[in-house]
Amino acid sequence: MKIKTHRSGRTREQGFSLVELLVVVLILTTLCAAIFTQIDQVLQRAAAEQVKVDNFQQARDFVDQIFRDSRQIGYPNLRTFDVSLAPPSGPWQSPLKNDSRLAVGLVKVSGTEFQFEGDVDGSGTVSVVSYKINGNGACANCLQRAQVNKVNGDPLTGQTSLSADAYSDAVQNVQNTTSIFSAYDTTGTALALPMDNTNPLISDVKVIQVQLTIASANAVDPKTRQPLEADIGGRMQILNCSMATTGRSLTCN
Repeated sequence: MKIKTHRSGRTREQGFSLVELLVVVLILTTLCAAIFTQIDQVLQRAAAEQVKVDNFQQARDFVDQIFRDSRQIGYPNLRTFDVSLAPPSGPWQSPLKNDSRLAVGLVKVSGTEFQFEGDVDGSGTVSVVSYKINGNGACANCLQRAQVNKVNGDPLTGQTSLSADAYSDAVQNVQNTTSIFSAYDTTGTALALPMDNTNPLISDVKVIQVQLTIASANAVDPKTRQPLEADIGGRMQILNCSMATTGRSLTCN
């Protein structure tokens, strides 16, 4: 704003020039753009963090499910029944590990799969439970769960009901798809995987470790544009009562 003084001693005020107004508008526009940009980044970050929290909660619930199931590994087993007597429901299968009324314990464990037998729901029926990456063949980055009733047959090759259709999606966007599960013996020594119940050493498994890394394309850091990751895991000590091979006595460690 300019102020001019006349010879009479009086002053007269003049308004802002167009250039001055344009400068002011430009400054205000720049400030508003910066403020709105910051607000947008905050909102994006909040949305991304919410997706990350949802992914973490999903993974945590699933790991809790694994832990709950693992408490019933190998139950009921040979110590529950007197197998020298024929039960009312029919004679025992030979070998005993093939009998649908007996849970052999761990069936197989690898970096991508964890399968076992046990009465996980307290119904008195032995279930075959499997956690596996891409169990149904349609989701490469999904850790899926299957639970079917055990049928008379070999625990590894004779459970025909444990098919791809038995698996359902549980945790999606898993990043460490080849190294989810690991196994340890009573001394804490890592055991070589994969391992199934044709290997007597499977009865040495005392601890199963689960580790999940989740990252979704919908949860992206606004600055780095990289997916936000959520990690969850834990170790579960199992009472592994295993009839590992034909003719092998029940081993509980």
